[in-house]
Amino acid sequence: MLKALQNSYPNAKSIYIETKAIMYPRIVIKADLSVYVRVPKAFSQEQILDFIHTHQSWIHTTLNKLQAQKQDSHIFLQSHTGEIPVFGEWLRYEKILTASTAESTPNSPQPHRLKAILRTLLLEYITQQCAFYASLMGLVYKDIKITNALSRFGSCTFDNRLRFSFMLIFADKKLIDYVIIHELSHIVHKNHSQSFWNLVERFCPNAKAHRKALRKQARFYPALLQRLSI
Repeated sequence: MLKALQNSYPNAKSIYIETKAIMYPRIVIKADLSVYVRVPKAFSQEQILDFIHTHQSWIHTTLNKLQAQKQDSHIFLQSHTGEIPVFGEWLRYEKILTASTAESTPNSPQPHRLKAILRTLLLEYITQQCAFYASLMGLVYKDIKITNALSRFGSCTFDNRLRFSFMLIFADKKLIDYVIIHELSHIVHKNHSQSFWNLVERFCPNAKAHRKALRKQARFYPALLQRLSI
């Protein structure tokens, strides 16, 4: 079945059928063009195929759109060879390495070392800004951690531990501040109710615009992460 589906959707990187304890089926297409078909455990193969067939137009449209975005990203990033955006500013690898406290600068970039430097820079900035906004908002959090999350920029646990994705190092500082305010607001509201958004916008009036800008920038982030991989 999977081979036949792959032939039907040649743009898809891979197709996965997942049976889960859910009531309704759904299709998720990720930025790398992977297609996930998630269905209730009771679904038969025929039901799965019927469900996919019903949504084939949407699948093709979405895959084509993502493929075009991927190509656009590739062309755009080619104009920034040997560079990475740090807080929204494109910098040469060598400049980042030289500016660090490292003992020497290698002739060629060392991804692990470069990523460690960027992680430290991000943690320092987020720690500073979390303290500032938490004081401004009258809130208290437990701790802060930088994660490798790819599907979200931040999260706030039930016991108010703040988590931020390493991908934020690529974003403008005003967009990072928006994410910080967003997660701090979850200390008060563990949901995305109107009350939650009212609190976010009270301390970040341009929240909607920043959210949109972050989503637009994020299409380049997977490729940028690859630059920091061996």
